[in-house]
Amino acid sequence: MGSLRLLFTLLGILASVVIVVFVLTVANDDNSDAPPRPAGTEVTSTTRLPSTTGTQTRPPTVDMFGHRLEVPADDAGATLPQADTGLIDPTRPDYLTAPPFRLQWQRIWDGAAVPVSGSDGPARIDSGIAGGFARTPQGAALAALDAIGRVYAAPDPIWRQVVRDRFYGGGDALVDGFARSRSGTSGVARYVTVPEGVRVQPGYRDDLAVVQLAVRSTSGYAIATWPMVWVADDWRIRVPDDIDTLWRPATPTPSTTGFGNWSQP
Repeated sequence: MGSLRLLFTLLGILASVVIVVFVLTVANDDNSDAPPRPAGTEVTSTTRLPSTTGTQTRPPTVDMFGHRLEVPADDAGATLPQADTGLIDPTRPDYLTAPPFRLQWQRIWDGAAVPVSGSDGPARIDSGIAGGFARTPQGAALAALDAIGRVYAAPDPIWRQVVRDRFYGGGDALVDGFARSRSGTSGVARYVTVPEGVRVQPGYRDDLAVVQLAVRSTSGYAIATWPMVWVADDWRIRVPDDIDTLWRPATPTPSTTGFGNWSQP
């Protein structure tokens, strides 16, 4: 079922319980990669939400695999106070896999699981869109996980602005693809769960971080890879020039050896 491939790659979720509900339709439109800024960063007419900061929460819950999720009072999530003292020392041997300081997973809009930290961002949530991630491996991974969650959980038209703001390249073809995948399954956001492992590939530089997420699959685990680029003072998912590569299935792996454990205690 070729129509499943986009979400396999975008979410990396290959467990059979997920496969049966991901019947998605995505058009093979031409890519319209925008040069100096993420495609379509112009602000459209949207419902403006206040900047979200705070600690007030509702009772916690769990994702479909039992990982703890905090439930902020605001459906768009809540940031944590940021402390530079919590940044991971680059000389640490686990610099590319260590979770950020005060990592917390939140459920947004009754659906996706997204991470926030007290050191590497996000520093703000404006109009339902998170930003202000640290220029670190942890910041890049947080930004990738956040963008994936929001593009599936946020209501219309906020999710469309997430695509334009948090992805670099893709243009209208990428927006159309997400529109089809969102409409194909009711409650699709709840399948965006806490990954079983997170790492940034060796060769990290502060303008490019290749983030890898390990998630459960029927045969063990699967790895989804997300190149992140530093553009306009924040991390953004780099959409490939050939958007068709987004249909490539995630890579199977028997274990999460070499990944960091980013689950919330």
